[in-house]
Amino acid sequence: MTPDPEEHVERLRAAVLALKAPQAAKRAPAPTSSVFGRAARAVPDDVRPRTSREALAAKVRNVETSALMAGTTMVLVVCPDPGPLPPSLMKTLDLLVSSGAVAVALGPDLPRDVPTDRSRPLTLPLRTDDDLSSEWALLALGPEKRVAFLARRGTDGWDWMITRDPVAVHRAGTAILERVPFLRLRVPLLED
Repeated sequence: MTPDPEEHVERLRAAVLALKAPQAAKRAPAPTSSVFGRAARAVPDDVRPRTSREALAAKVRNVETSALMAGTTMVLVVCPDPGPLPPSLMKTLDLLVSSGAVAVALGPDLPRDVPTDRSRPLTLPLRTDDDLSSEWALLALGPEKRVAFLARRGTDGWDWMITRDPVAVHRAGTAILERVPFLRLRVPLLED
């Protein structure tokens, strides 16, 4: 009996689809570590009273300005808004990359752009099941620099902090980089 060509084609198609889209059960679980939570546990006194997102805009700009100053070799961003980064933030990241820093941005539905030569900011979408999509972060790191703006959305506003504590900033940076292990990046070591 000759095998049915249509049946053979269907089995081949199913095998190819299985290779292209592995079953959800085979996928590693999304990271659940909170960037804000890791830093807040290190320096609970740096956590400020809950506020609105509008009130936080100036706070994140202060850390963005600090990132542009000398000594930043890595900047890490978590944007809570779906889609591309705001143009002003993208311009800041471009300036930092042109001065030799590595810039990594994560966000819901953020377009993926990972140039191998790191000549542009590295942008990656967060997984839909990642708890980080309810957080906002901007970290400026270097051998002599540690500063971070961190916020987490609550039911009636944002819990937030700005910290220069080296342990807190290091923990927050590590929580972000755990989402992108294939980049093989580490938080820069502090010089003594």
